[in-house]
Amino acid sequence: MLFGVALVTAMSVDSVAHAEAGRVPVGGGTGVALQWGAPVGSVALVHFCTLTAIGSDAAGNLVGLTNAHCASGSQRHGVGDAVYPQSAVAGGGFDPAVERIGTVDYISGGNPIAPGPHGVGLDYAVIVFDRDKVEPVATVGDTTIRRIAAPPPEGTPVCKQGNTSGRTCGTTLTSMGPYLVTTVPEFPGDSGAPVVAGDALIGNQWVWGGSSSITAILEDLDRRGGLGAGFHLDFAG
Repeated sequence: MLFGVALVTAMSVDSVAHAEAGRVPVGGGTGVALQWGAPVGSVALVHFCTLTAIGSDAAGNLVGLTNAHCASGSQRHGVGDAVYPQSAVAGGGFDPAVERIGTVDYISGGNPIAPGPHGVGLDYAVIVFDRDKVEPVATVGDTTIRRIAAPPPEGTPVCKQGNTSGRTCGTTLTSMGPYLVTTVPEFPGDSGAPVVAGDALIGNQWVWGGSSSITAILEDLDRRGGLGAGFHLDFAG
């Protein structure tokens, strides 16, 4: 359960030209910065994490998934918080009014190690993205996601694409209910990273070697209904 924290000076720059030049490519493995309830003015406290997946829900909304603990602290709920591309925030010239690409819509319970304010759950958060600002992509870094699959058998080679450490790999050890145990490492900022077997998304990493099954997450979304229900991969590139 690791995430990055940064103090960022929000300076007025000519970011409008950047936004008009084209949409931001976003996919599983993209670094995102979550506002985390702090006012965005001269100084903003943001948390860097990694997007698990992006796609459309049954209503046609463009939605993404990351870890619940990326969007909530031990005593706070982050629904409504702004989401930015990590590259925009870390790049120095940052205009929150222009660079905002999404909003946190739902936060599940945390993981068994760090339950958070909602108790134990699958550790996922739902982000609704602005289609005018985001282009969903299948490939980020060295990882391409083309499909969704249940956790594979023990001993299967798996990898994750993290915002901080990039693509790192290991093997599956076991499944414990909806949770998958692997040897895949994690570093600050990697939380939410997609865990893949080949081109299949199988989980969302929330601690070194620990993730939740993506099929369990999608089943939970469908049971809950509303935004995110009927999630499916839907790439423009």
